[in-house]
Amino acid sequence: MAFLALARRRLVARNDSEASAREDFSTLEGTRAFVLPRLIRRLCHTAALAVVFGVALSSTAQAAGALAPPQVGQIIHLHAKHIAFYYNRFVLTAQGNVRVQTGDGATVTGQVFTMDLKLDRFLVAGHVTVTWKGGVLHGAAFSDFLAFHRIYFVPLTTEPDRWTYKNGDFAHPLKGRQMPGDTFDFAHTEGQRPFLTSSSAVIGADSYVRFGPSRMPIFGVQTPLPSFYIGFSSNPNLSQNSLAGSNADITYNITGNAYSTTAVHLRYDTQNKFYYSFEQHLADANKYLVFSVNPLSLPSKYWNLVTGAALSSRFQIHTFSQLHTYQYGFSQPLEVQQASYINLTQAFAESAVQANFQFVNYSLLGQPASGFYGPSTSPHYWIPNHPSSLQLGATTFDHKIGRSPFHYTLNYGIGFNHSSYGLQNFGGVNYTTIWNHYVGGTIYLPSLKIGERYNPYKAYYLNTTFSAQRQWFSVPHHVDSTDLLTSVSRIFNQRLSAYVSYEVQNTGDYYNAGQQVAYSPYVPIIGGVSYPGYAAFKGVATLHTLSLGATWSPNPNFTLSVLARKHTDFPNPEPGLFGLPPTNVLGQSLGMSYLGQPPYDITGDVRVRVLPHLVLDVQRTYFFNFGTLRWSPQFVVQLIP
Repeated sequence: MAFLALARRRLVARNDSEASAREDFSTLEGTRAFVLPRLIRRLCHTAALAVVFGVALSSTAQAAGALAPPQVGQIIHLHAKHIAFYYNRFVLTAQGNVRVQTGDGATVTGQVFTMDLKLDRFLVAGHVTVTWKGGVLHGAAFSDFLAFHRIYFVPLTTEPDRWTYKNGDFAHPLKGRQMPGDTFDFAHTEGQRPFLTSSSAVIGADSYVRFGPSRMPIFGVQTPLPSFYIGFSSNPNLSQNSLAGSNADITYNITGNAYSTTAVHLRYDTQNKFYYSFEQHLADANKYLVFSVNPLSLPSKYWNLVTGAALSSRFQIHTFSQLHTYQYGFSQPLEVQQASYINLTQAFAESAVQANFQFVNYSLLGQPASGFYGPSTSPHYWIPNHPSSLQLGATTFDHKIGRSPFHYTLNYGIGFNHSSYGLQNFGGVNYTTIWNHYVGGTIYLPSLKIGERYNPYKAYYLNTTFSAQRQWFSVPHHVDSTDLLTSVSRIFNQRLSAYVSYEVQNTGDYYNAGQQVAYSPYVPIIGGVSYPGYAAFKGVATLHTLSLGATWSPNPNFTLSVLARKHTDFPNPEPGLFGLPPTNVLGQSLGMSYLGQPPYDITGDVRVRVLPHLVLDVQRTYFFNFGTLRWSPQFVVQLIP
């Protein structure tokens, strides 16, 4: 419905929308102005909604034993005259007055230190002294394999020997045991420059390193930093993100541990240019919470709160709450909007049920007498709308159809949508509440091999997917949508792969007897030229897309991708009739399939590794001179860590 009806309304009324909005706002009657304590209460209530709900459920589940406490590695404190960290190897080295305090209470001193963070083991060598609660040991080298709870030691004895300790029990050495061949090997860092240097570090085995005052080479200058945190935990919850995309992002991890990360981001995108943001992560094995302010240094700020909790192996909750404020610094806002989303998922043996609740408030400020905040030359209009919706859907897991290579899924859902100011006006009725339900399914053929089945470079892979859905609304109409996609792909060699695909999308918005009211004949006029063929459009659109894509990667540091497409659509595209869809902050189009897309386009994407931990991605699209449209508005450039 939105795909067709909104596109049509944009054609008929796009020039009148701004004037109409200003006219509506000018009729608003004044009420009391914005009061700061009232705003604070509303912001806190909104932000706390998801947190309270998630924490309450998590606490209940933990009390019932549903959550197992996460396993935490040893915490190691390292001090030395010179500590170096090599990012490309994830190796720590230290020299001069090395002092290591282990998690089991022992203190190890020596001349040199090396640790492979990925292998989770460290070595201290040169005049080694081990101090533990039962005494002192002297030796030449000390190696701790943290993951296996094994310590290997070369003691100073009258006869050469090697001792092994299990589980930190220094009172009972296992003498003369065979040791791994690389037990006392040093990491090779010759000819490599360290990522940063420091004199102290806290190491969370298998999860993080937190450095004290450090120095990092930035553009060739040794730049002092008060601290620096590097996380490498396998816990995916610490990788949850609440920031919008950007073309470039330089992240300074201020501090953190096995459960949290605090970071400041210097970012750039095509809309906001340069700005900085703040992000805080909290996570354990089953839950996460991410808070961010982005951009923090610009008037238009988005305050995001993302939470999630796996309350059992089959039940999860995810929430997203966002406040948007337009304010200079932290002064009185000129705009405050709020949006909250709560998603509950319950899995069963053969299916899953999902509930989604959404609530949006377009203004948390009091209604001003003038209808807007700020100066009349750049007004921020007060919008009273506060729509909400609740959707409940069920989807089956993948099932194979007999002995055939085909699989299928089925889905059904029901929804409730409400806005006191109206969601749709049809037949002279303003619908403030719209109920909907849908039923649909998907049949697909996954990667059927054709050709030489046992030679991956001479086999073709056939994939086919067909999806169909019907959605009914309490407004008297229904929407039918189908999507058929077939592709054939081949990997020619280690460097080159390609595919060809054909897709047919059909969307029909059917009002039955009211079809002429919803989609009355309309002949657009653009530049003095009329397009009578558009009058045949009655609410049914069909998009045909033929695609040819190829990827060439001669080495791991370079990738070139090309995608060429031919579109045969109804309604026919006409230059200037629909226009391109809006772009995001990266400059990327927000829609890949839309009414009025140019008949031909070709997109090139180049990805180059410019630094060991930095990739440059450049993309642009050519539209073959469709009207005045030749190239996409801009290059899409991203720096990806």
